[in-house]
Amino acid sequence: MMLDLNRLAMLRELEARGSIAAVSRAIGISSSAISQQLAKLEAEVGMKLLEPVGRQVRLTQVGVTLARRADEVIRMLEQTEAELEQTSTRVQGVVRFASFSTFALRYLPEVLRRMAASHPDVVVEFTQVDPTDALNAVTRRRADLAITDEYPHIPRAVAPDMTRTFLLRDPIEVYAPRAVQHPSDLSTSAWIFEPAETDAALWATRTCREAGFEPTVRFTSANLRIHHSLVQAGEAAAFLPRMLLGTPDDLLDIPEHPVAWSGPELYRDVYAVTRRGGTIRPAVSALLRHLADVVADGTDLIADSSGLAGDSSGLIADSSGLAGDSTSE
Repeated sequence: MMLDLNRLAMLRELEARGSIAAVSRAIGISSSAISQQLAKLEAEVGMKLLEPVGRQVRLTQVGVTLARRADEVIRMLEQTEAELEQTSTRVQGVVRFASFSTFALRYLPEVLRRMAASHPDVVVEFTQVDPTDALNAVTRRRADLAITDEYPHIPRAVAPDMTRTFLLRDPIEVYAPRAVQHPSDLSTSAWIFEPAETDAALWATRTCREAGFEPTVRFTSANLRIHHSLVQAGEAAAFLPRMLLGTPDDLLDIPEHPVAWSGPELYRDVYAVTRRGGTIRPAVSALLRHLADVVADGTDLIADSSGLAGDSSGLIADSSGLAGDSTSE
């Protein structure tokens, strides 16, 4: 009996995510197609892998065991592929890259240009995801390398079998719908935040409270371009990462009414994340080097010279527990 690896991967995703709908959102295949593939896997195995629970399904004990074995098999195959790539005289293969949109808007075109010039036999596949899903994509082996962010005092949990590399510190600036003299003047303004319970929203709420007021969050969106447009229209105040603004020319204009924020520096840190040992693959290692180089070349556009961005030319790898270090765009 030879089990289909793609179907095993779907079973593994179901074990991790808990519902076929969640698997569908994660891998971009319809729920009905996933159900059909899992039914075929059951037929291959000859045992029940799923059982109904109301309108949902859950894995049987056999299904759970098989899903975990599938993870081991896929990990072994990845390791074998990496070892084979190392023996090649040319760097080649497919690298799956995931990132949130503002990072991709600023850096992805140049990264792809440099990869094509230096490693023409490497194919880079890109998917736009939010930072939390980027971590999941690497953990569940849908991406080889991902970009995520982290806000001060809100550590992002990173699995022990993952390694992250600091890329830059992205300053965050406050913009008002009208001219104001002090942050507290924004206590009566409408605000736009990222969706509730995201790290970005939790950080923004705490930052406003530390400035002495409770923000009136009238608008929410994960799309920072909408934040920018409402500021420009005079409808809301917003926290905007500098990565989003100014040059290159295709990014957004700097809004008219910046706010001089008192207190601690406002920023988020940006990291590249891989599975531990993932950079044994020459193609993944090459992409990580180009990411660090492109970010280092562009740090003067988005960060003060006193920020950590100046360190990004030397990769700082953090592979301990990471939950104590560490959604949006």
